[in-house]
Amino acid sequence: MKLRSLLTILLAPLATAAAEPAQGLSVTFESGDRADRRVDRLLALHVPAGQPATPWIPAGAFKARWEGSIDAPVRGVFSLWAETSGKFRLSVNGQPALEGAGTKSVQLNKGPNAVVAEFESDGKADAFVRAGWASKDFPREAFPPTALSHTGDEALAKALRLREGRALFANLNCAACHQDAKLPAKGTGMPEYGQNAPLFAELGAKFDRAWLTRWILDPASFRPHSLMPAVLNGPDAEQQAADLAAMLTQGAAPNATPAADPALAPAGAALFANLGCVGCHRQPDAKGDDALGRLPLAHVRVKWRDGALKDYLLDPAKNWPAARMPHFRLTEEEASQLAAYLLTKAPAAKLTAKEGDAARGAGLIAAAGCLNCHAGMPATTQPPLAKVAAAGAKGCLSDGAAGRGRAPAYDLSGAERAALLEFMKSDVAAGLAADVPAEFATRNLRALNCAGCHNLDGRVSSWKKLDEECRQLRSLLPPKEHVEGEPVPDAPVPALTWQGEKLRTAWMTEFIAGRVEDKPRWWLIGVMPGFTHHAPTLALGLGQQHGFGPKDPEDPKPDPARIAVGEKLLGMDGGFNCITCHDVGEKEATAVFEAPGINLALSAERLRKGHFHRWLLNPNRLDPETKMPKYADGDGMTQLTEHFNGKAEDQFEAIREYLNTLKK
Repeated sequence: MKLRSLLTILLAPLATAAAEPAQGLSVTFESGDRADRRVDRLLALHVPAGQPATPWIPAGAFKARWEGSIDAPVRGVFSLWAETSGKFRLSVNGQPALEGAGTKSVQLNKGPNAVVAEFESDGKADAFVRAGWASKDFPREAFPPTALSHTGDEALAKALRLREGRALFANLNCAACHQDAKLPAKGTGMPEYGQNAPLFAELGAKFDRAWLTRWILDPASFRPHSLMPAVLNGPDAEQQAADLAAMLTQGAAPNATPAADPALAPAGAALFANLGCVGCHRQPDAKGDDALGRLPLAHVRVKWRDGALKDYLLDPAKNWPAARMPHFRLTEEEASQLAAYLLTKAPAAKLTAKEGDAARGAGLIAAAGCLNCHAGMPATTQPPLAKVAAAGAKGCLSDGAAGRGRAPAYDLSGAERAALLEFMKSDVAAGLAADVPAEFATRNLRALNCAGCHNLDGRVSSWKKLDEECRQLRSLLPPKEHVEGEPVPDAPVPALTWQGEKLRTAWMTEFIAGRVEDKPRWWLIGVMPGFTHHAPTLALGLGQQHGFGPKDPEDPKPDPARIAVGEKLLGMDGGFNCITCHDVGEKEATAVFEAPGINLALSAERLRKGHFHRWLLNPNRLDPETKMPKYADGDGMTQLTEHFNGKAEDQFEAIREYLNTLKK
């Protein structure tokens, strides 16, 4: 199977109308005479005052209309609910079901039920809506993404193509070469727009010159879905690539770094499995096609000079803040082990290339447009944006050498070229001038391949699918008896589906950025890497997808009596015995066995109130693999009747209020 372009797989949603129902709801936005369409994974949104609901409509008052189906597991009565800041109406199967905030019991058929939801903001305050259901079988929750579906039409397909073209335009840095006075300034509007490519820093110390020559000549031969185009063509292209490589590597110091130690390779192989590297990358000695479309690593040995790969693994974003490769905060030893595995297992074939002339390369580097992307230099001889759009499928938008001329060659599919051209023929400046964090999150869940490690919206992660490969990699190390308290390989990684509802934005930002020093789930063999550049907007966007803003409402004044009850309910004597599996501040769990839990002192800064209650009411509903027991029955009652007459919601809230008094 030929690898699909990363730009198709990761950067944008499908750009064609679905003949069969697809996950999510179709939503139409209107503001004045402007309209826009997209697909939402949830029936929820949050739009801060003064900001647009989508990049294509102005800030201010707007209307939103979601359409699609809700798939009910059985025929029966469900409680539909909504929380909202504006006017809201929900109809099911053509009948009014709910108006405004509140709850109403509605009969649903087993399987798909047609749903239409309408929201109207006043344009003055933050706009939000959150909607969901409950039944006798599960407590109140947002409609799960797996229960929502829509059928596309041409208007929706066009809106999705514009988004795909917009993502391509920004990520390919088209504006670096093709100028337009109307384009927004770099660093404004869409976050991906105007970002420079990696810095030309110490390339001679990092890369083999022959490899760099080959990379410049044809990036797609090493990375089939590279954002980097083949900038050179014609009969002199190979010599020009050699000249550029000579210029970029001149002055490199002799390589005095010791070669990778093969003895470290088995430990590095285990790290490759345990860190989830397998979710994004193939093993360096892999052959044949890959069904998951992972990035190949067969070239690492001919690419990196000794010692340079280790340095890169220690800080992948050093010369490119927007890098998709995350920061794992490896120790020197771990980086050496991982580099040893990659370098000793990759094919050893030596690349050859023509000798280059650094002086000629210095003259070529600006003419070839390299500095436009890598140093932010203004474009010189390239045609302006309007001319490129008017020319159609020519130049860098051509699908063949005949129509390309001297333009760069991008590894794009025909659908991607069509989407890019459609965007370029639209109001490009308006499309780039604004963005919304919820859509940034949608794009970057794909671009950062978060589903490589995490289950998402019912889809199993690549890492989970590769259990057998991971076991084989770990088996290269001598067998070792597990010691209680050490991480274990097979513990489930948290799903991403509900993270925007679950985690407070401030804590989620720090966690995604890699700045939370204490590992909350210490028993997981893997670690959450850092995406520092993306973290603030990604965390904000995940919350907005679930209808939440950056700050949660303030809790009421603490009740000392309630707090005391909460402390008792955590314990063994008349409580739920939470302390068996969970540390509570400095107090260690009494007997974690095989079901350790997060230190409960972290709850106040991590968890939103609503999710805290939803989790305790029915943990297995959120995570089928959890060992957390269910303490409440279908009527919301527990077996502990001494406090609050056994009402679970009040008991759990007392626990939450007590935990809010703790500091970790």
